[in-house]
Amino acid sequence: MAANTSLSDSNTLLAASMNKVEELLNATYTTYKLETNVNAMCMHVIQAGGKRMRPRLVLLSAHALPNYDAEQHEDNVCHIAAAIELLHTATLVHDDVIDKAPMRRGVTTLNEQDGNHAAVLAGDYLFTRCFMLLQRPSNLNIISELNSTLSKLVVGELYQLEHEGDLNLDPEIYYETIYHKTGVLFELAAAAPAIIIEGHEHLIDPLKNFGRKLGIAFQIKDDMLDYSADSAELGKDAGIDLNDQRITLPVLMALTHCSDEDKEQLLCDIKAANLEAVRDAIVSTNALEYCEEQAKKACAEAKAALSVLPESEFKSQMEALCDKAINRQH
Repeated sequence: MAANTSLSDSNTLLAASMNKVEELLNATYTTYKLETNVNAMCMHVIQAGGKRMRPRLVLLSAHALPNYDAEQHEDNVCHIAAAIELLHTATLVHDDVIDKAPMRRGVTTLNEQDGNHAAVLAGDYLFTRCFMLLQRPSNLNIISELNSTLSKLVVGELYQLEHEGDLNLDPEIYYETIYHKTGVLFELAAAAPAIIIEGHEHLIDPLKNFGRKLGIAFQIKDDMLDYSADSAELGKDAGIDLNDQRITLPVLMALTHCSDEDKEQLLCDIKAANLEAVRDAIVSTNALEYCEEQAKKACAEAKAALSVLPESEFKSQMEALCDKAINRQH
């Protein structure tokens, strides 16, 4: 069925599914009086929007499966899509506390608005709502996968903390960190429909590979934007990685390709969080061009992983997500 779906029809189906996901995100909270304040804080984050790439990926992956039956599977798929978005949002709330970030998606963060204590609790609350949404599919495999994903997300944060300020960071550690911080959630989003719908077990690993490579491409671009875009474009403070002494790929490449004479100054600028000087070094060493190549490589590997799927507009839109991830400006 999916193979014969036109672009117009696929967009209509996807829009209807995304509307269901938005309804679930906005209807997740109870009216219990004691939860009023935390509900309001969570809605502040949810309604700030975002790209919704992860739930969109869940829906696209579902519709791209051979013989996907929307009538039978749509409700479960939408619940999983909303759950993954809430998981992602909860991690962002906690990230903002760790980073002391004042702005996210162009709006004031919860930690800035209500304090760290309240923000941490709101993030915890979002985790509980995520697991409540997963009750609908009643599938132990997806719950197990989500638990594994959450564990890996925590490991990613610990990797990042362990290597904070490490100016001799091995690029392999960088890639391992961004896989745990970002790739795992895209991995789950891409594979979730094949995990819960019987008969698609052979597609789980290829779809995980697609999500993993997409997530890596996305994070490399994110790390590039921290040095190539301004705060207004990003919807959050630029240069936050440098301020927090997170050594990402643009900085690693600048250190690798600068002269010995310039390297000593660059090391001082990094330690002093001198954003303009570090940006200049990144530009002069063509570090962003190297990062772009790596993001494109990951993007190409993601697309190649989709060869297991039949041709359809939904598969084409999954491929287009890769291009959007590396061509975005914020």
